Amino acid sequence: MSLRDTILQANDIPSEKMHVKEWDVELLIKGMTAGERITLMQTAYDQSTQQVNMAAVYPDVVVACVHDPDTGEALFSPADKDALMSKSSAAIEAIAAVGLRLSGIGSEEQDEAGKDSSTIPSDDSSSS
Repeated sequence: MSLRDTILQANDIPSEKMHVKEWDVELLIKGMTAGERITLMQTAYDQSTQQVNMAAVYPDVVVACVHDPDTGEALFSPADKDALMSKSSAAIEAIAAVGLRLSGIGSEEQDEAGKDSSTIPSDDSSSS
């Protein structure tokens, strides 16, 4: 197998199971793909306020990262964002935190998410 094929066939999206006590359910949380992360970062930054719009970030992360632990299928679609925002803030924040961590977005990256949508922030820290 070529190096290119090895890379393209690698199962490189991290995941972990998470118990959400507020809902008494087990979820599979997967990191975002590069495309999902770039889209999140581009939509997260509010140009008018020059701030990260957390109201946009959390539902997008939950939609992108939450999967059925039995089937691996995504549980939510973008149509579910408003409904998710009516759920427990503790549950949504905990899920988003795991999704962001698995996607390689730490506190510093969350603060900077999307500020310059023409570039992808570097992830200089290989140990979190």
